[in-house]
Amino acid sequence: MDNLRPMRRLQEFDFIIVGAGSAGSVLASRLSENNRVRVLLLEAGDSDRRLWVRIPLGVGRILNDARYVWKAETEPEPELHGNRIYWPSGKLIGGSSSVNGMLFVRGHPKRYDEWRDNGCPGWGWSDVLPYFKRLEDCSFGDRSLRGRDGPIGVTRLGSDPLTEAFLDACGEVGVRRTDDYNDENPEGAASIQLSTRNGVRCSTGLAYLRKAQKRGNLRVETNALARQVLFDGRRAVGVTYTQDGRLERIRACREVILCAGAIRSPQLLELSGVGRSEVLQGLGLEVVAALPGVGENLQDHLMPRISYECKVPATVNDMLTSRLRLAREIFRYAVHRTGLFATPSFTALAYVHSRPQLAYPDIRLQIGLSSGANRLPTSSSNGLDPFSGFHIGGYFLYPGSRGHVHARSLDPAQTPEIRANYLAHDQDRDVIVRLLGMIRRIAAADALRQVIVREVRPGPEMETDEQLLDYARRTGSTCWHPIGTCKMGSGPDAVVDPELRVHGLVGLRVVDASVVPFMVASNTNIPTIMIAEKAADLIAGSTTLAGC
Repeated sequence: MDNLRPMRRLQEFDFIIVGAGSAGSVLASRLSENNRVRVLLLEAGDSDRRLWVRIPLGVGRILNDARYVWKAETEPEPELHGNRIYWPSGKLIGGSSSVNGMLFVRGHPKRYDEWRDNGCPGWGWSDVLPYFKRLEDCSFGDRSLRGRDGPIGVTRLGSDPLTEAFLDACGEVGVRRTDDYNDENPEGAASIQLSTRNGVRCSTGLAYLRKAQKRGNLRVETNALARQVLFDGRRAVGVTYTQDGRLERIRACREVILCAGAIRSPQLLELSGVGRSEVLQGLGLEVVAALPGVGENLQDHLMPRISYECKVPATVNDMLTSRLRLAREIFRYAVHRTGLFATPSFTALAYVHSRPQLAYPDIRLQIGLSSGANRLPTSSSNGLDPFSGFHIGGYFLYPGSRGHVHARSLDPAQTPEIRANYLAHDQDRDVIVRLLGMIRRIAAADALRQVIVREVRPGPEMETDEQLLDYARRTGSTCWHPIGTCKMGSGPDAVVDPELRVHGLVGLRVVDASVVPFMVASNTNIPTIMIAEKAADLIAGSTTLAGC
């Protein structure tokens, strides 16, 4: 702070949005459609106009690059042998929608109805379906359920020998094929749907913000790190942020809206004096609003993978060890926008039950056309196996374990303390063992057995439930799906109400994955965009929007 230059003249906007990610870009676009209001969008990162951001397979490169992501780790995880788990999140226009795996997944309708029934009226399946339809441009599926002209493109991947073998193997063990897992019965095995258009990533920065930035009533500031929400009593009246070595103070005459994600939104609330009293006092901050739920209720998906050597030389491993195959894939992508470069390397999934009596699937499995000791490349050799290989990974969709995230200093650039508490709940441990057994049954089915040379990791010598659980503990990785740290609801642990307003305060909302009270889907990006679409209507309906 001592090195910061003085503030410029105080400026004023109707709405200040913090974070130009999956939610913030959507909200800035929708609110600025009304030319009577002025909108400021603050993004801590830089532009999304980068080659590897656009190419789907580039996800493996950008998730380790500090130019594109906040690089964070959890604290040592007690149930994972003390491992720290790498937790990157997007730090550029489009946020995590610019660096994620692009899976287009809505979630299970019954989970949304449970969301509604847990003190959140207006968030049932029938309430949110119109917003899912509004955000998507999908050329297939039932027109009553799928949108046709929205900003986010939907691509259903084509087939290849390994993907087809996986889908056939699922059928052999009783997991039926489904045509569209985003309809009202998301169960079974299918090719993956991606948030892409013509083979290019369709982030919210590209789909929503690119056109909106041309409007005179929307200002987008990049490399602008929000430091604090400003209050007049219990009303949010502005934001301070740093940019180019200068401290800026901007006034919001209507609302401040936090869209910084499940890690940064609770951190910013705490730095602004909103949260658990003991956390705020430990930071030496005055308590503006004592909300004990801020930063609590953290949830994520933990995924172990089983890796296989195979007989089909059509994997990412093969492409990166053969100049000829690499040249062929580059040609396919450059000319046709197809092939491995048009995928995030995984190509098909399956939603299955860990027990037959369950009302809906609780396990998600997926095949990825790569194999290696680590999920992300870790060296110049890409960290991949030197042979044709693929993996099948899986996770418990609705974990019972809960963690937290809390600011550890007054510096907003410092990663907050992240404790995921993976596998702390008995059911989480039981289901993760069951899903590893299910992966092996699928791999043993004729369709896959014919193309598999051997199981590489963990290896056939790992047979008992205890050994499989230990393998999951040693090798499990995040799916980058944190939610819940600014929980929606009405109880003492809730942070926002069903209209996304922070309890006990005026003029402050949170609009991102942090408000989701529990897991409703296997992936969080599309539900987050839906939340922002719905938030735009809630905000428009709660004010005249006539400008300051």
